[in-house]
Order: sequence, then C-alpha cells, then structure tokens
Amino acid sequence: MNKMLTTTLLALALAVPAVQAADASATAEAQAKEFRDFTYKRFPDVKPADFIYGVYALNEDYRSQFDAMNEFPPYDGAIAEGKVLWSKPLANGKSLQDCLGQAKGLRAMYPFFDTTANKVRVLEADVIQCAQAYGDDKIKPKSKEIKAISAYLSSESRGMKVDVSVPNDKALAAFEEGKTRWYQKTGQLNLSCADCHQYHAGQRARSETMHPAIGNTAHFPSWRLKADGLVTFHERLAGCVNDTRAKTYPLYGTEFSNLEYFLAYIDNGLVMTGPAVRK
Repeated sequence: MNKMLTTTLLALALAVPAVQAADASATAEAQAKEFRDFTYKRFPDVKPADFIYGVYALNEDYRSQFDAMNEFPPYDGAIAEGKVLWSKPLANGKSLQDCLGQAKGLRAMYPFFDTTANKVRVLEADVIQCAQAYGDDKIKPKSKEIKAISAYLSSESRGMKVDVSVPNDKALAAFEEGKTRWYQKTGQLNLSCADCHQYHAGQRARSETMHPAIGNTAHFPSWRLKADGLVTFHERLAGCVNDTRAKTYPLYGTEFSNLEYFLAYIDNGLVMTGPAVRK
C-alpha cells in the first residue's frame, strides 16, 4: 500500500511540470493570436508572411523602395567584419565561437528563456558576456563590434524561422512582463509602443509611416539610413522610448530582453531576413 501510494505521488509530481508547461504555452499562444489577429484585421491586404518587411509590406510603392534600398546592401562590410571577429582569438586565446558554438543557426535559437537561470537570454547580451569573460573590452552594448557580430550571426540564420517557446510559468511571467512593457505609456508624450505600432500603425508621424507591430524581430540588426549605420534591436527599442521623452532602460537589461521575448513569440513562424535596410 505505501509503495503504491509513493509511486502514485511521484507520478503526479512529475506530471505537474508538464501540465504547467502546457498551460504556459497555451496562455502565451492565446495572447499572441489576439495580438496577430488585431494586426491582420487592420491590414487585410498584407499577407501574414510579408510583415517581415515592416512598413514596406503595406503597399507596392513602399515595397519598391525596399527593393531599391536592398539592391546594394550597405551592411555587407559589417557582415564580413563580424565573421572575422567571431573566430578571432581573444585575450585568453579562445574565440566567441568557442564560447557560443557555430554561427550557423545561432540567431534562430534566440531569444529563449533559460530555465536554469530563470531569465530571458538574448544573443547580443550573451556575446558581450562571452567577450568580457575572455578578456575583450571592445565588444560593448553600443560598439561597432557588437553590431558587426550581430549582423554576421543574423546573416547565418537567414531563411530560418522564428521559433520561440514559453516552457513554464516563470517564462510566461517574463512574456507577460514584456507584454506589459509593450502597452505601458512612458515619457512626457505619454505614449506606448502599442500606440504607434499597433493602434496607429500605417499612419504618419511627421514624414514617416509607422510600421506594424509584427515582424520586427525578424530583420535586426538593421542598417538605418537615418543613422547611416547598423542598429541592434535593443538600440531601436531605446530610441523609441527616448522618442517619448522618457529615460530609457539599459541595453540588454531585463526590461528590453523581456520585451524582445514577447515580440519574438508574436513573430513565431516568420522567416528571418536580417540584417536589413530601413529608413
């Protein structure tokens, strides 16, 4: 009797994590579906797969601009530089590749929820952490080196699909914190990400058309013509917060990492195209 009871309790205990994982995944997927459906309804003429082109998916004129900008990619030099930096020995004689593995497909593995550390991991943060551990002080959050490495790693995942999971309740909490960040109004202008890129997507802000919320994580880092250089996803997020006239969050900190996690889950199934060119 006692042996049977012990066996039953053990089976139930092992089943709990599986149930929690299923519940977390289902909850995230329901929220993501609601988010996607809002955008699909707002832009009924845009194919879901075309949202990877951002604002350039909205009409033929925008798409022709996109094709023209990408005919002679200005980021090719950065990809080549990033490739060298990836395998170059650092201060301790080891390379970033020794730390994180082969470049092919690595970008497609991020972001993900680390169930051991109980936090979201984003690629650029892990690259910087490896570089620091190996004695390199040049690869920093805003350095040209991290942007070049990011461009190279993105190019090595082109054609692969965004595939983010929410494995447990703690991951769901990070997902929902990212969602909260998306809808949270900030700054003197009292604007949220959703105000510009969900509720008013497709409308103009001064001379620019605001891009839809879906597909953003699939094409970074981006060569922004306005900046005349590469911009990582977290830098773009920081730029948006600054535009509301608010103090922004640290690059690759918890706030932006959870927001990236939320948005990347929304982008599940989309083809990765980074790096790309944007205005």
